[in-house]
Amino acid sequence: MANNSWPRVLFLYLLLLLHCRQHAATPTRRIIYKFTDCNAEQLQHLPKLAAVYELSAVTCNISTLPNAYFTRFTTLTALEVRESGLAKISTHALNGLEQLQWLALPWNYITNVEPWSQAPLKALHTLDLEGNAVKTLSAESFVRYPNLHYLSLAHNMLERISGDAFTHLPHLKHLNLAHNRLGVIESLYFRGMQHLAHLSLQHNAIERVAADSFATNAHLRSLRLDVNKLRDLEFLRSNALTRLLHLNVSHNHIEAVEAFATGEWALMDLDLSTNRLVEVKADTFNGLAALMHLNLSANALHMLAASCLDKLINLETIDLSANNLTQLPSGLFDAPTQLQRVNLSRNALPTIHAELFAQLPYLRALDMSGNQLSSGAFIAHLSPLLPHSALTLDLSENHLTQLDADAMTALQVCGASVDLSANRWHCQWLIVELVRAPAHVHFGRNYSLASSWSVALLNVSGIDCYDAERQRSLVVLDAGRLWERRHGVGDVECTTFVDPVMPTPPPLVWPRVRVDRFDSRSIIIWMLIAIGLAFTGLRIARQLIDRREQTKRVKKLLELKTQELTRLTAKNVERLNERT
Repeated sequence: MANNSWPRVLFLYLLLLLHCRQHAATPTRRIIYKFTDCNAEQLQHLPKLAAVYELSAVTCNISTLPNAYFTRFTTLTALEVRESGLAKISTHALNGLEQLQWLALPWNYITNVEPWSQAPLKALHTLDLEGNAVKTLSAESFVRYPNLHYLSLAHNMLERISGDAFTHLPHLKHLNLAHNRLGVIESLYFRGMQHLAHLSLQHNAIERVAADSFATNAHLRSLRLDVNKLRDLEFLRSNALTRLLHLNVSHNHIEAVEAFATGEWALMDLDLSTNRLVEVKADTFNGLAALMHLNLSANALHMLAASCLDKLINLETIDLSANNLTQLPSGLFDAPTQLQRVNLSRNALPTIHAELFAQLPYLRALDMSGNQLSSGAFIAHLSPLLPHSALTLDLSENHLTQLDADAMTALQVCGASVDLSANRWHCQWLIVELVRAPAHVHFGRNYSLASSWSVALLNVSGIDCYDAERQRSLVVLDAGRLWERRHGVGDVECTTFVDPVMPTPPPLVWPRVRVDRFDSRSIIIWMLIAIGLAFTGLRIARQLIDRREQTKRVKKLLELKTQELTRLTAKNVERLNERT
């Protein structure tokens, strides 16, 4: 049995030696170097290159990375060369970086993306090449980076991508190609990228996306195509992106949206703002039952179908601002009862149905500013389940002249923050309502005024109204704020309407009131000082008394010792006399 066990012991011994050797080769301390304003030679003369874990060079002078430049950096896991004028990377510059996980070369002058290594960099998961001058991507660009998860080529000059440029990146999850010069997305660009989850293509010049461009990207969750030149969304009809959660196609030239009329989409955020949409049909969003945020602002919408939002039962935010809407269907918001934020500002709505928002118990923000509303009757018909204290209502810049009694009663009862500024209020009505208006209802706005004591314009709050009897507009300004801003005595001049022949009357001067600065705070401070001084005096007096008593005790003790010594001396003398 002993003869059979010695091979096992030998195997365990060799395994232990191998483990100890690997452990000894691993640095016990990870070194991180961060340089600014350096050069390429300084990086080669660093101490303990084999123990460098991270290396960062920012705003340095490194125009070239030669072959085998990092061979001695055997443990390097993160490398950054940012804003250093890097223009040329040799074919094998990254040789020896088998443990490299994070490579960032942003804001340099790199024109080509190549493997830069003889052996695959299997540990590399992040590659940042943002802000360079790359124009094309070839089939060999990423062949040595098989396990990349994040790739950024934003802010380059990309115009052409080879059909198989990304085929060697099956594990890529984040791809950023924003701020380039791409004009067309071909069907082969993203073929085979099964794990791609986030794709950024904004700020290009894309006019067309091939129908099957995303046929193999079923796991795509976020797609940004904003600020391009798209005219339609026909590429979505293939239903390959039914799991997409976030889609931004704002700032394009889209005139119609029909791709979401059928199918079941998982979209939660859809941004269609700043396009050329003119109407929303009844079935436009039928397949978006999961949608939570919808942005249709800054289009040319003039008509909304009454049932266009019926399928959006989970909708929480809708933005219809900056359109050409002149009317809203009465039952527009009956189905999306989860709505929390509604923005209808900057349209041309003269009136709205009184019960338009009656079915929205979770409403938190309602913006109706910049319209032509002449009535606020809908205020009294807001949902009775609405927690009004959390509501923000903006009715500024409309054509309101007064609010009916029911609306004012609703505003007084609830605690909603209401902005009613920049309307054409009747002065008689406004004066009465200002007396009893709650603090959370704001009729005023800021006015910019010029003054003789300030170069900059002053923002002063005020309220304007219209006097129908005398056909004039009145503006009442808060003069108290002017005097607080002034820091001195002077006059406000308005030289435009002053007659130069007539002398200007002397300015009115507010009397200065002397302010007694010996306030309660000063009294408390002096009282504390006095108490402190009193305690200090008592402590000193106590110390003096203790010293005096101690001196007395010492004197008394000396007297007692003297008396005892005298007594003993006399006794000894008597004994001597008796002996003699």
